[in-house]
Amino acid sequence: MLRAYTDQPEVMPAELRRRIEEGWGGAPVMLYGLLDLDPQLGQTERWVALGPRQLALTNGEGAIQYVKRDHIHHVEEHPGLSATTLILVGEDTRQPALATLRYSYRQQNAVGAIAFVLKQALDGNTIRYEGDPDALYADAIAKPNRDAQATVVQNQSSVLRRLAGFAKPYWRNLALGLFGAIGLTAMMLIPPFLTRHIIDGVVMPATQGDITGEEALNQGLWLAGILLGTFIIREFFLWLRLNQLSILGEYIARDLRRTLYDHLHRLSVSFFSRHQTGSIISRVSSDTDRIWDFIAFGVAELLFGLTLMLGLAGVLLYLDWQLGLILVLPMPLLFLLLYWMGRKLHRVFLRIWQRWSEMTSTVSDTMPGIRVVQAFDQSDYERARFHQRNDKVFEEATRIHRIWTSHWPLIYLGVNILIVAVWFLGIPRMLGTEGFRPMSTGTFVAFLFYMGMFVMPLEMFGYLTRMINRSISSAQRVFEILDTEPEVREVENPMELRPLEGHIVFEDVTFGYDPVRQILKGVSFQIQPGEMIGLVGPSGAGKTTIINLIARFFDTTTGAIRIDGHNIRELDLGALRQQIGMVLQDPYLFHGSVLDNIRYGKPDASFNEVIAAARAANAHDFICKLPNGYDTIVGERGHTLSGGERQRVSIARAVLHNPRVLILDEATSSVDTETERKIQEAIDRLIHGRTVIAIAHRLSTLSRANRLFVMKDGKLVETGTHAELLENPDGVYTKLHRIQRELHEMYAV
Repeated sequence: MLRAYTDQPEVMPAELRRRIEEGWGGAPVMLYGLLDLDPQLGQTERWVALGPRQLALTNGEGAIQYVKRDHIHHVEEHPGLSATTLILVGEDTRQPALATLRYSYRQQNAVGAIAFVLKQALDGNTIRYEGDPDALYADAIAKPNRDAQATVVQNQSSVLRRLAGFAKPYWRNLALGLFGAIGLTAMMLIPPFLTRHIIDGVVMPATQGDITGEEALNQGLWLAGILLGTFIIREFFLWLRLNQLSILGEYIARDLRRTLYDHLHRLSVSFFSRHQTGSIISRVSSDTDRIWDFIAFGVAELLFGLTLMLGLAGVLLYLDWQLGLILVLPMPLLFLLLYWMGRKLHRVFLRIWQRWSEMTSTVSDTMPGIRVVQAFDQSDYERARFHQRNDKVFEEATRIHRIWTSHWPLIYLGVNILIVAVWFLGIPRMLGTEGFRPMSTGTFVAFLFYMGMFVMPLEMFGYLTRMINRSISSAQRVFEILDTEPEVREVENPMELRPLEGHIVFEDVTFGYDPVRQILKGVSFQIQPGEMIGLVGPSGAGKTTIINLIARFFDTTTGAIRIDGHNIRELDLGALRQQIGMVLQDPYLFHGSVLDNIRYGKPDASFNEVIAAARAANAHDFICKLPNGYDTIVGERGHTLSGGERQRVSIARAVLHNPRVLILDEATSSVDTETERKIQEAIDRLIHGRTVIAIAHRLSTLSRANRLFVMKDGKLVETGTHAELLENPDGVYTKLHRIQRELHEMYAV
């Protein structure tokens, strides 16, 4: 499966790996990846392997180049639109690079892991990881496919079966729609049959004097009345088919959107970090709408076309089996051609939906940040990026039209040749030519009517070929998300702790986003109920990862987290998060009123409770000065408010939520001194009686912390009070404190 997905080798050749290990003295290969692009971005097959002290590069012809880690000064990584270039720069930066590695995004995880290890080693850090290099490589290559749960490999019949499962509760609508399609077909087959009877049973006998003119008129009027009734009943069946299948389509689209949106809320945070917002939105809206379109109209036309085709085949064989076979026998070949064309279209539709998602994501990424785009004068760049992706959509769309227009005229030509053949064989029989079995004029005219109707389902099937493939592609994209399993899962019978005391224990916790990139390395600590802990350390030390693990946005790789003595994995996830409040560095406000945003922490809160929370957050005064007070619309992401105002609304939301455990992530960063004072006052009121974990780069904001945890390179290196930590002159905290004091003095001057 792996080779089918990537069209690349599944593992490094065993002989090549043996030669590499012999070349650097027998040490095992730790990691390896494939350099699948040459300098001209052409396809190639070169390998890069990482050992304890060296790097090995192959040139595609078996030769191996070794680069010692000690000779590498730094690593430059240059990501591009379709490839990444990795440059290993030697100690003499004026000399040419030691090596240049170029690889496509298919190798991003595998070769990127090697680049990560090299950079960490050059910074003096030791990387812990476990596993066989073959398994690590396979995991890295399969990760994009595994993350997406690529159900696009499902065949069309399996997707249709899954859609049918959504239709099962509404079988009555489907049955009535099918009944309408059958009834409509029957009513459409009657008029040519009546025409045959009028010609052979009324017009011809009257012309030949076999019946009187009055008898002919009476029979003609009686048949005309039947024809009128047929048309009225036909319209009823048409209404029944369209009405029931349209409602069925709405039911299924509603259930799909509901199921999809509910499933999105169950997925882990890591899923949303891997997928663009525009792609997710298009699946919830556009893709489900295309599925509705297919069920409401496509299924209706499909049922009608199939029943009409079968009905026509039966009537034609009944009228004249010899002429009927001329049209009926080639039909399997026609359906085979339609199926073949549909397979080609399906592949293109999958690509065009991907292009659509990319284009939609470009818009959804750019519009919320339009002020940044204009501030940095990047409008030309963003327009070029959109135009490039728009052109990709155009290319795939024109490819669909080329496939369609190159096949369908040939199919029509074949059908028309069959119709001409019926004319050639039918006219001599109608005229009574010697040697031909006679055929009545009415039968021949009815046959011509039915042949004309034969083109109708063919046109439907041609249109439906595109609609079905478009809809199945959309359904696959929807099922792709529905088949994605959340990485954070609840146990079968989770324990519900209410209320939490707030006793938090980390036991030798290790965490990484993959087997190589270890973010936390054996972290252990205890936080007592009601204690305030400050997390400090350089960027990338693992502070945010700790609070993400406490909120169980991710699960630990090894080790355990316990809350009130219970493993966090055994706790009810919803009940846990209901008792954890978060005030983030960049608070997110929803498009709505200030009141709605504060009440988000407790939807059933009274207006007086909201005001009390706003007062506690030092937000009431500025809210009252807004144009509509608490009913003022804050705009998307709260852009009509200042940063400090958004933060205070966020704190008010947390106050109303009344959590047992409070997480503060840089809550006072990026605001002026006066705003910081107001926010800090609000936080001081908020933290009372709660277990608090606060992250801050400005150490002065942690003055009320009972203890400080100092993180560095994913490890807990120091713990203690502010005074205790400063007693170590060479400690990490002392250095951070000294740097901040010097910066403060410099800016004060």
